Amino acid sequence: MKKGASEPERVSTLEMFFDLVFVFTITQVSTIVVNSPDGAGLARAALQLGVIYWMYDGYAWMTNAAGPDTWQRRALLIIGMAGFFVCALAVPRAFGEDGVVFGVSYLVITLVHLSGFLLSPGRTPVASIYGIAKGNLLSAGLILAAGFARGTTIWVLWSSAMVLQIATPLLGRRIGGFQFNAAHFSERHGTMILIVLGESLVSVGLSAKTGRVDRALLLGALAGLAVTAAMWSAYFVGEDSRAAAAFEAAPPRRRAIQAITGYEVATAVMIYGVTAVAAGTKLMVNQLTSPTPAFEAWLIALGAALFLLGSAGFRLVFGFGSPLPRALGSLLCLAAAAASMQLSAGAGLTAAAFAIVATLFAERAFEKVMAPPR
Repeated sequence: MKKGASEPERVSTLEMFFDLVFVFTITQVSTIVVNSPDGAGLARAALQLGVIYWMYDGYAWMTNAAGPDTWQRRALLIIGMAGFFVCALAVPRAFGEDGVVFGVSYLVITLVHLSGFLLSPGRTPVASIYGIAKGNLLSAGLILAAGFARGTTIWVLWSSAMVLQIATPLLGRRIGGFQFNAAHFSERHGTMILIVLGESLVSVGLSAKTGRVDRALLLGALAGLAVTAAMWSAYFVGEDSRAAAAFEAAPPRRRAIQAITGYEVATAVMIYGVTAVAAGTKLMVNQLTSPTPAFEAWLIALGAALFLLGSAGFRLVFGFGSPLPRALGSLLCLAAAAASMQLSAGAGLTAAAFAIVATLFAERAFEKVMAPPR
């Protein structure tokens, strides 16, 4: 396919600037869990991250169709950025007093997203755009309605919005009309993973309230760095480039399905995992050498396991390697909970890092054994 004049070759600096808002969003979402370390806080964080990430990723689709190379598209992206920033500000109380603020700004984000596609030079059929936009607008309406609701109704509306967002492209027949610049799309999602990893590390560092770098903080911080580096290796040492090559080689209809299930759903699972590890570490940041309560211990362990499960799903979608070692490795990550509760949060983080690294080594050995003879 011959590239259009406005089809992006690489991720633009404006898109990178736009990503800074998502960094703040991850901080706000992890703060929900820190302020409410229980099942309800975890569920609120999961729902909010899910609906925000859905539209954030929708902007990656939008800029993939037509880069921000005109003043109109640049202006739309900045307006969308402002909407996401307001959403992030409202995240801590989006299920309460700031629900209307969140809902209005989310509706603005959705309308800007639709407008950005309609300004593109015809690479994506209007029928495909409207097929997705209907579900997005209805979801935005449900979230806005939740701002006026109380009690259990809020949960029902938010959950319905998230389910609708995921179901719309998977059940609809319009998704195949989208065309992709594979290199740009792959790089854009790699950037998302990278900024979430970086933010999780920075937010944990900023949460430390100790006046000096003592032994506890030093050991715990290095353990946090180790698990973050392990997650980085699990994605960026070959996985991103192999997925990009598979995405480029896929036929149009399959490529659209891969965009949803791989670059959207599986990537979201990985982001959930990183955020969970960060939240668990932030909860224990001043007691990293002390035994960890069960909630925080399981948050770290399940976060690492979720990351590996998401990356296993990522492999399964793009078909460039067996997902089995990572799926089994996610079970090994659960041992980090015992290490945290019996020893310390630092020990749990170290165990999670070890589980991920051991999985990567086992995966390489597995691939060598399974490789066809030359």
